[in-house]
Amino acid sequence: MKQNMLKKRVLFVIPSLRSGGAERALSNVTLHFPEEWDIDILINSDKNIAYPYRGQLYTLGIDEEPRTGNVWYQFKVFIKRWRKLKKLKRKGTYAACISFLDSANVANILSGKKKCKVIVSVRSSLKEQGRHWPQYKFIVNPLVKIFYNQADKIVSVSEDIERELVNSFRLKSEKVVTIINGCDLEEIGERSKEPLEQYVSERIKGKKVIVTSGRLAVEKGQGHLIRAFSKVVEKYSNTVFILLGSGPLESYLKELTNDYQIAEKVLFLGHVSNPYQYVAQANMFILPSMYEGFPNALAEAVCLGKACIATDFETGAREILAPEMKKNEKKVNRILETEYGIITPICSGKTYTEKDSLEEAEIELAKAIIMLLEDDNKQLYYEQQSCKRRNGLNIDSVIEKWIEIIGSEV
Repeated sequence: MKQNMLKKRVLFVIPSLRSGGAERALSNVTLHFPEEWDIDILINSDKNIAYPYRGQLYTLGIDEEPRTGNVWYQFKVFIKRWRKLKKLKRKGTYAACISFLDSANVANILSGKKKCKVIVSVRSSLKEQGRHWPQYKFIVNPLVKIFYNQADKIVSVSEDIERELVNSFRLKSEKVVTIINGCDLEEIGERSKEPLEQYVSERIKGKKVIVTSGRLAVEKGQGHLIRAFSKVVEKYSNTVFILLGSGPLESYLKELTNDYQIAEKVLFLGHVSNPYQYVAQANMFILPSMYEGFPNALAEAVCLGKACIATDFETGAREILAPEMKKNEKKVNRILETEYGIITPICSGKTYTEKDSLEEAEIELAKAIIMLLEDDNKQLYYEQQSCKRRNGLNIDSVIEKWIEIIGSEV
């Protein structure tokens, strides 16, 4: 029997709705699901919810801060989530239980699929996570190989991740499907019109503006971008760089701008509830990440019609900016002007000081920025290309794919 013959009710599972790309993606999905669908959401705690949602909220009652590297904490959360899922699924009213992030995925699988379809979602490159985090190398990735084939469907957030799951983790190709995060074009457009704070407006008035957005962490590459920007201002001093986001690297990044004597040209605005109003004022958006899942910030910049530069990071950059080359595994080693944006070599991820010479990838990144700053026609061209690309990133087509796999035969 097809699952879509059951009641139109779905259960989503995610650790929190506090912050992060996966959390924002789930928020968008629930808000855009058809009204005739009933939605339940299971999270650890209903404290400090940052993203809006639609549906009935269930919690595990775990209000303490998440401790990713703490095995005992993770085990305690897993047991509570597994028990709660078994109880919710026992009612037999769900067409599917859809989990976001790895800890929720394993609990979703092990709590059973007799009463509803089990769909797990992989939001980032597990291979890259395994290179950087021991808990992925020794715990999460082995569990993926053992359990994920037991799910009815495995949703990857990009085609690069889909290939990784099939080729490196030996997951069944017929079970793996790609569904990108998707963007609410109307909401992004409306919120981009909100006025900036006066002090920001005064700082950028009459200037060329560069924007990046993301957690201030090594894997996001902002240190490399600051070093590249130090070369840009040598030629174009009338340029301002806005960083949106907060994180553990903030002190280092601010110190770096001081050491390069460019602090007055760099605005650290922290975590903002509306990044679109800042991106809308920029001449270009840059994403210098080491790796991503599906880069929401880059997709949203495209939807705002911005000229975009991205490093050739694992999963997502090519899918958004260069669909024609996404299956080519060879990384670029120079500036590459693609169909919808500019791709530069990926940086090393090292935390340099101003005494260290720029690495080649940083030099190429600086060249790409300068190229757009000095060529208004090229900047305009890529703005027009972004406007063409954004229709393929619309959340409505994404929701159709979710409903399709919920209703498909197991």
